[in-house]
Amino acid sequence: MLGFLAFLLSVAVYLMVKVCVSKLVGKIMSGKELLKIVLATNIAESSITIDDVVYVIDCGKAKETSYDALNKLACLLPSWISKASAHQRRGRAGRVQPGVCYRLYPKVIHDAMPQFQLPEILRTPLQELCLTIKSLQLGAVASFLAKSLQPPDPLSVKNAIELLKTIGALDDLEELTYLGRHLCTLPLDPNIGKMLLIGSVFQCLDPALTIAAALAYRNPFVLPIDRKEEADAVKRSFAGDSCSDHIALLKAFEAWKEAKRSGRERSFCWENFLSPMTLKMMDDMRNQFFDLLSDIGFVSKTRGVKAYNHYGKDLEMVSAVLCAGLYPNVIQCKRRGKRTAFYTKDVGKVDIHPSSVNAGVQQFPLPYLVYSEKVKTASIYVRDSTNISDYALLLFGGSLSPSNTGEGIEMLAGYLHFSAPKRIIELIQC
Repeated sequence: MLGFLAFLLSVAVYLMVKVCVSKLVGKIMSGKELLKIVLATNIAESSITIDDVVYVIDCGKAKETSYDALNKLACLLPSWISKASAHQRRGRAGRVQPGVCYRLYPKVIHDAMPQFQLPEILRTPLQELCLTIKSLQLGAVASFLAKSLQPPDPLSVKNAIELLKTIGALDDLEELTYLGRHLCTLPLDPNIGKMLLIGSVFQCLDPALTIAAALAYRNPFVLPIDRKEEADAVKRSFAGDSCSDHIALLKAFEAWKEAKRSGRERSFCWENFLSPMTLKMMDDMRNQFFDLLSDIGFVSKTRGVKAYNHYGKDLEMVSAVLCAGLYPNVIQCKRRGKRTAFYTKDVGKVDIHPSSVNAGVQQFPLPYLVYSEKVKTASIYVRDSTNISDYALLLFGGSLSPSNTGEGIEMLAGYLHFSAPKRIIELIQC
């Protein structure tokens, strides 16, 4: 019995996920335990070698991002891996000493696995690719992509073209607009690129650079499994009463910059559940984005970011710029008793992701949310949302059209309806 207890005390269990790989590998390598158990996502399939790994237990599954063209959303669901991934997993053992791989699935499933993972063109939205095709003057997008070795779903292509029309990058004839030509020069998702352009035009560039960097790379907040409630509370403190994940990351970045100037960067990140590597990458990306805007004539490098940031501290203006960039990702907030229900145009009812500062909000001060991403896991969630007003949506959203009843105006083919006196409608449409 004592021997068994001594054995248990010499066992260490490590959890390896994307946010902490580099630190954890060093910790595992230096550990002196008799038995080390590493629970890992598919991040451990490649580029990571732990010398004393002898056994690999492969469940044969991974959460993989795919694109649901019918509902226009990303899906992150468990699926069987490819044979190439199974081979990579097996290779985690036996790299520097003999090892064994145990696969927890029958050979018939392994034989039925695809040889390789699906190409990215078949499992991601295509709007950035479509914009590139138009910029290279390769003809109609659909006919060009149909010549691919593995052509994407025609519905995915149609969705991408519709989105580019909605944000004003393509006209009705699928030709590039002036906005579309500028977006082609930015190696970014078109929505993020539009946010940068609008931010520079409306003198709100500094927040736009920070938020665009986070959306293009990754969220700087870290959520440790054993301290999730503390991390959520810190994130809410950065958001304040803004009801905005984007404002939270903006405030966190600004506080990190201040901490960096005073030499307490490391302790600040540790106390506030932030990734220092992500924040540094965001800082570098901000500079790259500013250089890109300078190259196309929207800003002057010699004047610096501050010259284009007159309204950078105005959170209503920041929310309006976010609306311009994230449109048409709009949610209607509808009261249902003591709670609020959320509805999108494409899939109807959705939920706020548990990691969002808006997840626990019962009543929102403003009637709409804009969001960065909609993803299907156990439910359909929206990530990184910001509460916005009617006027932000009317003035910074998409095109408006008279309603069929003649008593207001509509947006997104009638999904959003606004009623107002004729004089106000004419003023908004000017």
